[in-house]
Amino acid sequence: MEKFYNFLARFFDFWPAATEYEKGFRNAMLLSAMVFLLLVIIGLILKLIFRRPAVSGVVLEREDGDIFISRSAIYTAVCRLESEFPEFEIMKVIMQRNHHRELELTVTVLFEEQDKAFDAAAAELKQRVFTMLNKSFGIEDVKSVAIILSKIPGGHDTDGEDDVPVVHNGFVSGI
Repeated sequence: MEKFYNFLARFFDFWPAATEYEKGFRNAMLLSAMVFLLLVIIGLILKLIFRRPAVSGVVLEREDGDIFISRSAIYTAVCRLESEFPEFEIMKVIMQRNHHRELELTVTVLFEEQDKAFDAAAAELKQRVFTMLNKSFGIEDVKSVAIILSKIPGGHDTDGEDDVPVVHNGFVSGI
């Protein structure tokens, strides 16, 4: 440890220190900065390795040539399903490839509870998305459709005018 400390003392000599305490503090600060930088670099490398890039579209191979269907066309087609499902408001549609290089579609929705439970309505929406992709575009490559519930509108958000407490994640404000 003494050798490492001496190396740091010589390597980081650009930051002047008068006493041993200041030298130790300087070396500890610079060492922690180096460790933090190393952790950031490792995190970026891991993110690059395990990322799931978005797909720009689907290529349908035909005998007379390929057909490319962009993700914005698929987004528009999925958003048209909102009229069939009034309890959902579609916020975002993401198309990605999983680790097996299969296409996955993720639909983020806002759910307004009406006469159906979320799981039943989500199952109907998933089935309708599969049917629409197959009938409209001839896409059979999408292996899964994930429905993500982003939030439920109509919460009790107050701005201090009412005496109703706001509940977020089990914590009650104002207590």
